[in-house]
Amino acid sequence: MNTSQEPIIIIGAGVAGLTAASELKKMGEKVLVLEARDRLGGRIFSQKIKHECYDLGASWIHGIQNNPIWSIVQHNQIQTTVFNYDQSIYYQGKQQPFNSEEKLIFETSLDYLLNRFKEIDPHEHYHHALAALQLWMNEEEFLLHINTQFDLDEHAVAKLKKMLSDFFNLLAEDPCASDLAHLSADFWKNEGYYPGDEVIFPQGYIQVIEFLSRNIRVLTNKVVQNIDYTQDTIQIFTENGEYFSASQVIVTVPLGVLKKQRLQFFPDLSQEKKQVINNLGFGTFNKLFVSFDQNFWKSAQYDQSKNIYIHNQHGWLNFLDVSELYHQPTLLFLFGGESAIWLENTSCEEVWHNIKTSLTLVFDEIPQPIQIFKTEWGKDQFSEGSFSYHSVGQTSDQIEILKQPIQNKVFFAGEHLALFGAGTVHGAYHSGLEVSEAIQKYTK
Repeated sequence: MNTSQEPIIIIGAGVAGLTAASELKKMGEKVLVLEARDRLGGRIFSQKIKHECYDLGASWIHGIQNNPIWSIVQHNQIQTTVFNYDQSIYYQGKQQPFNSEEKLIFETSLDYLLNRFKEIDPHEHYHHALAALQLWMNEEEFLLHINTQFDLDEHAVAKLKKMLSDFFNLLAEDPCASDLAHLSADFWKNEGYYPGDEVIFPQGYIQVIEFLSRNIRVLTNKVVQNIDYTQDTIQIFTENGEYFSASQVIVTVPLGVLKKQRLQFFPDLSQEKKQVINNLGFGTFNKLFVSFDQNFWKSAQYDQSKNIYIHNQHGWLNFLDVSELYHQPTLLFLFGGESAIWLENTSCEEVWHNIKTSLTLVFDEIPQPIQIFKTEWGKDQFSEGSFSYHSVGQTSDQIEILKQPIQNKVFFAGEHLALFGAGTVHGAYHSGLEVSEAIQKYTK
């Protein structure tokens, strides 16, 4: 246990920071959390809009089996709704979706390629996902896999390859918040989801934050700029001239903030740590919510499907039917990587016009939205993006370099440092647990 009179200060009141604070307090430590925003939660942001609660940041618990976030939900009897990415419908420029054979061909081929990514040689960390995909789709083994199950002519195979290539571009955006050219070939192997149902929160993910922050002293609107650990007591300075003293400090700011060097360290971080910060992937992911006074996309035949894909010459458009969650016909469009940046720099009206062009390939009469709004995480100075992804050349050794404490005074945590579940809420939670244990280890 730390015997200093100064508290352990945690920078950032997101999941990693609050988890670390909660665990350290259980161990008898004095803790103080400094949060730059005027709210708690970080990239968990639940906002009431017209009597409904929208999660503008994290939405899902990615698999409930053995997931610690699910344990928190159960312990606190927080209401959730199962929302899996199954029962998908695929359209390709026609009013009827893929028939059963077309869907079987596409999903079987997709599963084959996903398994190739999952089984990739661990020594191939430096391979681009895009290069790997192009290589595998042109291998004789892939063509043999298709031809032994389906009777496709050359034109049909070329069409299938185009759809598959475009679909992997979509997977790079969601769930990786990136583009295929920037992803490591082992990105799917490092997805880090738990098994079981995926669930969302009708009353907001913020309920998990409310539990984690119970009895934790948090000061909001404290934008930390400098951390001086030259002396035994660490000095932490904010942008408005305030300073705080700490025995140890845990830095849980998003990787995007570290990349922008918004936080200065004295002495400076080692070149090795700086290089890792630069190398790790950190992407932007945004949401567009569009509500209508009537549902135009449902039919009796496909009434249970919530995950809809439309393929056109530009790629796949994916949207989710979240009408049950918000008690009115509502579609959620997800944008990652370059498309997320495009969304931020384009008006909602222009974005909707662009989307409507694709929708008209499938649906006859599309009404005007009664409500439309979007997120802009890339423009958020306190996150500078959304979450981390597995970049080309990234290894677990690099993660360990950044996690290594400095002089047993400065510690790091966050979803970007999770070896399992990077980019997820449970990854941030695990990192918070790990750093609290590390502090106990180094202060014994």
